[in-house]
Amino acid sequence: MKFAVFALVLSFVTIYAQDISPLKETLEKQAAHKSVEVKFRQTKKSPALTSEVKSSGRLWMIPGQAFRWETQKPKSATAVYDGKQVFLIDEKNKSGVVVKPKDKRARALLLMLGMGEGRSTAELLKHFKVTGTNQVKEHFIVSLKPKGGPIRKHVKSLVMQVNQKTQFMERIEWAQRDGTVVVTEFFPPQINASLPPEIFKVNRSAYAWEKAE
Repeated sequence: MKFAVFALVLSFVTIYAQDISPLKETLEKQAAHKSVEVKFRQTKKSPALTSEVKSSGRLWMIPGQAFRWETQKPKSATAVYDGKQVFLIDEKNKSGVVVKPKDKRARALLLMLGMGEGRSTAELLKHFKVTGTNQVKEHFIVSLKPKGGPIRKHVKSLVMQVNQKTQFMERIEWAQRDGTVVVTEFFPPQINASLPPEIFKVNRSAYAWEKAE
């Protein structure tokens, strides 16, 4: 399955248009889904790494309520949000930590999945300003920078690409202030399929748990 990637256009063409209605409409439709199951792939580049790190996995989600994010190749990490707290699990070391949704370790993931600061465009624009937009057929791309606060300490910029046909996010690029860049690309999602309720539960006895800061 090929990915449609147009976000890099923003690196060469800056369009100072504040109309992000395609993003707003897509996020509203995404929030109305009863469930989402989707595969993803992720690439991470960092000054501390000699080469980029590639991984892939699967996401199960009830928009706005709960999700399970599994990095499966390599099997390394799981994140589960049950609507109240986030379980961040290191599958290699069989350890984990439970944090609040606004914890910096979970914040970016919730924002990316349309929760927390990303649960609506109105909430998103409280924390980010639009620096550019682009439309390529059904693909709408918006580039943002944090306005200030805790997010700005860690995040340099954010590029979001939504697909207006699938009504789902298809690409997100995070640039952190330490030089790290993380790109997540989503395959076409399976919408409104029945999900087993235990998918959002964690077998806590299977891991050693750290105390959250």
